[in-house]
Amino acid sequence: MAPAVAELRIRAPRVRIRVKDAEGHASRRLLVDGAVDIALGVEDRDTPGQDGDQLLRRPLYAEPFDVVLPSGHPLADAPDVALDALREDPWVTPWPGNPVHDIVLRACEDARFAPRAECLADDSRAVCALVAAGAGVALVPRSALHGIAFKGAEIRPVRGGRPTRRVYTAVRSGSEGHPLLKLALCGLRDQAAALGS
Repeated sequence: MAPAVAELRIRAPRVRIRVKDAEGHASRRLLVDGAVDIALGVEDRDTPGQDGDQLLRRPLYAEPFDVVLPSGHPLADAPDVALDALREDPWVTPWPGNPVHDIVLRACEDARFAPRAECLADDSRAVCALVAAGAGVALVPRSALHGIAFKGAEIRPVRGGRPTRRVYTAVRSGSEGHPLLKLALCGLRDQAAALGS
């Protein structure tokens, strides 16, 4: 989001840009209520079909989650980690209501266990800091790991079926043709494409 905002400020310097960070369903509610013009969201169990004709949603990008382990963990040197190998570990997860929490729970359910969440934090930096402090293990979206210092933590890909975060953009139906919205959406797509390179 931030690089897209920077680009939009250059391309449309007279436009006032405001960002409201909201988790889960709150971003869709802000959009429907007219408090924001574009929402970025993460698909979760409740997303498909929920908006009816009010919102126009488009996929933006999909990314895998990686396992974050304390450096002293027995699997810290493994090339990849199967989630079921972490069933006995304490976990650091986002709070319920955060779409990433739902993805973590579903991934663990698919591996046939429920994570024992001993620490809850919505910020990926806080999650990684708690893991580095030995509070547990975590699953974190790959793009959220960029730019975070990992002293005391190791990042490993998930072996087997990888949990994936699917991010979308949404606008109110009928507004998608507005020139400034098109410019902003184009900038978001460009930044999403850069994640994959």
